[in-house]
Amino acid sequence: MKKIILILCACLLLTGCTSYEDAEDKSEKAGGGYFTVIKEWNDDDSGVYKIVYANDTGVKYLIYDAYCVRSMTALYNADGSLQLYEESEVQE
Repeated sequence: MKKIILILCACLLLTGCTSYEDAEDKSEKAGGGYFTVIKEWNDDDSGVYKIVYANDTGVKYLIYDAYCVRSMTALYNADGSLQLYEESEVQE
């Protein structure tokens, strides 16, 4: 019985959910200052989408954040190269 309780506790600890506050200022530094938010939008209460770029490399990423679901993927051009943020892009 103790083994079962320990296993259940370990499973609950490993599957905990967290969330972070949404950015109000689009120039906010996200990810501890590693990313800068370019654009953010909601999808009918299903989650928040963000396009960010890494400050050191300029590579753009799409982040999806919903309750207990968080994913991140790099954005690619049609030729397969990574999309890079350029200062000339308009921040919305």
